Amino acid sequence: MAKALEKGAPALRYALKRKQKAPINYTQEEKSAVVEDIFNEMADGQVMSNTLEPYGLKAGTVRRWIASDEYWFYEYRKARLLMAQALAEEALEISRYTDNRTVTRDKLHIDTLQWAARRMNPAEFGDKQQIQTDSKQTVEIKLVEETPSRPKLASS
Repeated sequence: MAKALEKGAPALRYALKRKQKAPINYTQEEKSAVVEDIFNEMADGQVMSNTLEPYGLKAGTVRRWIASDEYWFYEYRKARLLMAQALAEEALEISRYTDNRTVTRDKLHIDTLQWAARRMNPAEFGDKQQIQTDSKQTVEIKLVEETPSRPKLASS
């Protein structure tokens, strides 16, 4: 309940309803508060399921809320870009403090963070892709021969 109190009204309301075993229907204002909290946590590098714990919501439910609202979907895309930045920073931080005992574990952790950052923001963190084709095209060239003009003789 203390964690719910930190998260605000929707989480506190959920905690109270949970004790009463009553169904929980979020108002639009409460949904907005939950979604805003998720976006802020994503910008800090947190995954949605960890952020939703005090609300008692599943990630799929919130993703449907986000998909149903054009503004939220736009903000979600921005939050993913910020999350990619946070994950890349976390990978750098891990690499700074790696030692001989933790190098294998840290390499796996860094590779996973890099993969996630590439998926969330391929424009900034993705590998450069080159497209190679073996297509053949037929080009028709028509040569036209002109009759050479005779040089003019100078009159004497």
